[in-house]
Parts: sequence; C-alpha cells; structure tokens
Amino acid sequence: MSGGGGNDSDWRPTSTIVPTTKPGAGSGGGGGGGINPCHFTEVTNISSPNAAVAGTLAVGSILSLSLQQNRVLVMSGSNPAGSITSARLADFVQCMSAGQRYDARVVAINGGAITVEIYPV
Repeated sequence: MSGGGGNDSDWRPTSTIVPTTKPGAGSGGGGGGGINPCHFTEVTNISSPNAAVAGTLAVGSILSLSLQQNRVLVMSGSNPAGSITSARLADFVQCMSAGQRYDARVVAINGGAITVEIYPV
C-alpha cells in the first residue's frame, strides 16, 4: 500500500539538481569514489545585500560562503555581502557543517538584485 507514513520532519522539496561525481569516481581500483551529495551548483539571488559591499561587486566577482549560526553568508573578503535563502539552504548548512566549501560567482547585477552561481571548491 502506498502513501501515508513518511517523515513529516523532512520539509525540503525533492532536489532537481544532479550532484557531480568526485574525480576518479569511475571504475577501477581505489577506495571512496562515487557521488558526493555536496557537489552541486545553484543559481540564486543574494538576500538582504549589504549596499556598501554590493557597490564593489561586478559580474564575474568571486565570493566565498561562510556558515555562521546556521546562516549561510556570502562574503567579499571579510565583509558580508548578504545571505543565501535558497530552497537548498538546509543542504548548504549540512554540507558546510561537514567541511564542504563553496564559492559564489556573480552572474548578474540588476539594480539591487545580485544573482550568483554557487559551486563547490
């Protein structure tokens, strides 16, 4: 019988982003390999952009992500440019807590809206 049951605490939608594979994850010897669920990219807007930092950004600027108290901040050097509030936020928090690092490349600036592509490093 299908339906019912399930885990009501998992509120996240099913991901449509396919993770990339680790280098050397093909056939052959060696341990590990396989798919790393933290290797995914996402295009999203920076939430609550810091106007002083936003004014220094250009398309192509590379920013880093920083996990601070379960918030994912987008950093330009040591200055917060804003935060991330994507549908994958819980995935970012979990992966960053496990040690995965991410950078964000500015792909568009439209007035106060800053669009970034986030990728694993």
